[in-house]
Amino acid sequence: MLGDGFLGKFYFFGETVILLLYVNLLWVCFTLAGLIFFGVGPSTVAMFTVFRKWSMGEDDLPAFKIFWQTYKKEFLRANGLGLFLMLFGYMLYMNFNFFQAEIDWLQQLSRFLLIIAAVVYGIMVIYIFPMYVHYDNKMFAYFKNAILVAVYSPIRTIYLIAACLTLYYLYFVLPVFLFFFGASLSSLVIMWIAYRTFQRLEIRQEKLQETEA
Repeated sequence: MLGDGFLGKFYFFGETVILLLYVNLLWVCFTLAGLIFFGVGPSTVAMFTVFRKWSMGEDDLPAFKIFWQTYKKEFLRANGLGLFLMLFGYMLYMNFNFFQAEIDWLQQLSRFLLIIAAVVYGIMVIYIFPMYVHYDNKMFAYFKNAILVAVYSPIRTIYLIAACLTLYYLYFVLPVFLFFFGASLSSLVIMWIAYRTFQRLEIRQEKLQETEA
């Protein structure tokens, strides 16, 4: 019995590693197919779609079929999302590095506000792709709801940020992981935590509606 349990877990671990390698390769190939600039958004959405199904407990995922169908279906819309995030991030970077004010207190205030904006942006980026593949909303709603999820689930958000920082440290110490698993492992961890956060919020909302009714 113990042997069967161990073997089952070992087999599941092996399958997960292979899935991570395969999806990471798909992400790289389809990002390059879109000339990077127009490929990274659809590829990221397709990757999160695969790991959403994995997080929901679906076995024997046809990873390539899911990836390719999502990539085609969401190509234009995902590009809009990705390009907006890149543009907003670039604007923050430029303002943070090149903004100068003659008055010291005004410069310090501006820096502080930019740091706050960068933190909000980072949280939004973490949540927005899981929300995009899990919910069917208008584009603006994803940005608004990503912030609301962080506000209503602060502990889970801290947990998610800590997981991302841990992955960053892992990639920094062992760059080989970044090469083979960088995109896919990050996506899986974020999606797995975010999916359970969404579930908790949905249960809380259902209970609140029942109480009001």
